[in-house]
Amino acid sequence: MEVEKFKSIFEGLDVAYGQHQPNGSRADGKQQGKSYIVRQEVTDELWQKHLAGEGPSLGIIPIRADNTTKWGCIDIDSYPLDHSALFRKIRKLNLPLVYCKSKSGGAHLFLFMKKTIASKLVRNKLVEIAALIGHSASEIFPKQSSISLEKGDLGNFLNLPYYNGNKSVRYALRENATSATLEEFFGIYEKNVVEDLDKIGAGQAEIVPDGPPCLQALCSQGFPPGTRNNGLFNIGVYTKKFDPDNWEKILEKYNQEYMKPPLDHKEVAVVVKSLDKGYQYKCKDQPISSFCNVNVCKTRKHGVGAENVSQQLGALSKLETEPPIWFLEIPTDDNEDDLKIQLTTEELQIQTKFQKRVMEVLTMMPPLMKASDWQQLVNGKMGTALKIPVSNDGSVSGQFIAHLQEFCTGRAQAQVKEDILLRKPWTEDGKTYFRLQDLHAYLIRNKFTHYSNTGQIIAELRKIKGEHKFWKLKNKGVNTWGVPVFDEQDSEHEVRKQDATPF
Repeated sequence: MEVEKFKSIFEGLDVAYGQHQPNGSRADGKQQGKSYIVRQEVTDELWQKHLAGEGPSLGIIPIRADNTTKWGCIDIDSYPLDHSALFRKIRKLNLPLVYCKSKSGGAHLFLFMKKTIASKLVRNKLVEIAALIGHSASEIFPKQSSISLEKGDLGNFLNLPYYNGNKSVRYALRENATSATLEEFFGIYEKNVVEDLDKIGAGQAEIVPDGPPCLQALCSQGFPPGTRNNGLFNIGVYTKKFDPDNWEKILEKYNQEYMKPPLDHKEVAVVVKSLDKGYQYKCKDQPISSFCNVNVCKTRKHGVGAENVSQQLGALSKLETEPPIWFLEIPTDDNEDDLKIQLTTEELQIQTKFQKRVMEVLTMMPPLMKASDWQQLVNGKMGTALKIPVSNDGSVSGQFIAHLQEFCTGRAQAQVKEDILLRKPWTEDGKTYFRLQDLHAYLIRNKFTHYSNTGQIIAELRKIKGEHKFWKLKNKGVNTWGVPVFDEQDSEHEVRKQDATPF
């Protein structure tokens, strides 16, 4: 009964799952270990073993094949974390989140829905909530708004709570911020599961009308110690946009009402002088960086403005073929699925090539960033990129073998040995023989250009016990290569486990 209830709450993609095998901890407390995706059905046995604490823990990919989900999560991965303070803030803001400690001592804040909802809508709401509670840099699950299973594209998995049941260190918190049993977790779930995402966070007072959501949250909740000067500067940016003629008077009003304690006259004068020299929101600095929700901010009348927003990129996935294929989400401003483009490594590395690819696919030209900012952005995406394993035939070597098999079996066969001179393979005594130049030409015709010289081809032939043989055909010396005869039917590849970014 417990297994079925747990499964119904956390059901997600059913054709693949994640597992994590712990292996010690870092100095900051984050648990280390090996995480990987397995491309197999999520069976009842996996759920049972997870709750029993047998074998690797289970990770579920929340986004389903139809790009919907029944649950999402804010993964707060900062240490040390004051769980009691964060739990109190969530309750004070009346957010229907189920607070669970993660395996590393961080927090997994789950949002559960009674019915499946478009993944993008759930992601947008969780991004909004993460900014509201001051953890905008946290990872959001589902990490993708859409996936393409037919292209090998999968979503990221999240390790589930209650590994080893009531003995788990990954447990939900009761209202008094103490550990809840699995049975109590079910009750907490029932109390917080939601039907309407739009009602979450509704009714928040707009203290900063048409302004950045970060300033609205900070004015409502209070500016952290040591951030008043920078906070007042950003409020000054807002007041100059809101009322250019009376901005200084409005700034002083915000200082008196929302800075605890207010800055004195001299400190305010320094802020005003800085604003006279020019003004832009300091989105990368505290305190507003932790409360940033740029996709909402750029739609606000007095927000950052779409033209000032750095290139916003969604989740990155890597299909581990040789060479690899990358899938990158481009967020949209509407409620449709985010746009996803397929990239080569070069198109991801070189910003102008990325810009060209976006133009070809999306009929738009994204603005260029400074090279250092682009490198930092891509590095961040690659650090959390989902690695999607492939069978051996996805490698360059595997692709070569597939072409070789087609060359040896899928074309007109030589009727006599001399037909080798007509570019046809000849089979005898368990081996298929051909001329190297004929195979090379076949590979080029089929757009397999990874091996640019015959030396690379010979190296691959030797791997499969290929051998050179010199024959005299029609009074002409002929160099041939023979490989073991291919079976009529390919054998299936075993599922390969692949290291992935631990979550």
